Amino acid sequence: MTEAKSTKVKSIIPFDQPIKIALLFFHFIGFSIWYGGAVIGAEASATFPVMAVVSGVLLVVRELYKDGFVWLIVTEGALTIVKVALLVVASTLMRYEVPILSIVILCGLLSSHLPERIREKLIVGWGYYQ
Repeated sequence: MTEAKSTKVKSIIPFDQPIKIALLFFHFIGFSIWYGGAVIGAEASATFPVMAVVSGVLLVVRELYKDGFVWLIVTEGALTIVKVALLVVASTLMRYEVPILSIVILCGLLSSHLPERIREKLIVGWGYYQ
């Protein structure tokens, strides 16, 4: 297999790990309360869907800054874009909220637990992103 090398050096973000952990924390809290409320049929505050979507978008921006736009065409990036788009759709289509959020969970499990060689595989063209 060939490897796709980025033409740009990966950007370094000061305090990247604490920023990522904080964003993931807010994303997890926002999504968990949103999903839990949707499953039990409770009227939830709009705070939690907003928290999930905003933190998801910020996580995407972080990855794009670090890796460049090539991140959008690797498996991990594509799954993440699908998740964020589905979060936006779920926040507007309340009738289908639970099934859509369930698909988001499935995409999240795939994007975080796939082997690295699959997560970094280019979905457009051939090879892997390093």
